[in-house]
Amino acid sequence: MRYEKAVDSCYVKEKEEDFESRHKSRILKLGYKMEHHGASVYTKNIFNIFQHELIKSNQFTRQKVRKTGSCYEYKVSSCFETRDSFLVHLDLDSKAGNCSCCLFEFTGILCRHMLAIFHFKNIVEIPSQYILRRWTKEANKDCRVYKNGSSLEVDYEKSAALRSLHVCRLVNRLSFLVEKSEEIYKVIFGDLDQIYQNVSMIETQMIGIMENDSGSSQQFSGEVIHGAIENQSNSIPSTINIGDPYVSQTKGRRKGGHESHSGRFKSGLEIALTHTTVKRRSCQICGGYGHN
Repeated sequence: MRYEKAVDSCYVKEKEEDFESRHKSRILKLGYKMEHHGASVYTKNIFNIFQHELIKSNQFTRQKVRKTGSCYEYKVSSCFETRDSFLVHLDLDSKAGNCSCCLFEFTGILCRHMLAIFHFKNIVEIPSQYILRRWTKEANKDCRVYKNGSSLEVDYEKSAALRSLHVCRLVNRLSFLVEKSEEIYKVIFGDLDQIYQNVSMIETQMIGIMENDSGSSQQFSGEVIHGAIENQSNSIPSTINIGDPYVSQTKGRRKGGHESHSGRFKSGLEIALTHTTVKRRSCQICGGYGHN
């Protein structure tokens, strides 16, 4: 139950972030067309990072190093920090380039050095090769696994782990329905048993194709699988009645035979002296026994 609550909380937060990214406008600080393009493409958090890099790009100077056709190489240096100096390569025709700081290779967001060159070359929009789908507003569209359907774009044929995860997710959904009534249990159990038999037949055919050279091994594999199917179909779990657990007395101390009704704990020596040496009542005048 707590796991389901945690998952639902993650879904709610994700939906809230998607709503803010898609329907709420961003605050534009520079008024550049590239800034407006980034606000329309990126999510809220990624746009804040991109906007920070775009603002910092105004603090850099550009110095041309060489030019080869449409390819340029610039040395971009900071006006305040002398050590912040990197080389930027740019192909003006394809708008493809790279920076020696390698920020895009690490985070997937354009660095301030390349943004400075883009602004200098009048490139007013982010090139498509520098917009990663994971940072866009439509990143999780048509590829989320909803509770009432499977994923539309995930290719389960390429990964055995994804196939196992998908099947386990569906079986877990059925396990919650089984608890509701016995009729649902019978329907689900019968269908799953039929599915198991069909899949076992397909597996037998695959084994036969793979071991086409050895006929005996093929027959043995088929007998083993069909025997497992029969054992599986005959092993229907019987009804088990589970009673209430034994309720023990947890308050107070259990009283024994040698203990007083007051409940005070007595040692073994005190109990022995109590039962062996009984004080007899004597007369207050003569000190004798048997009279008062």
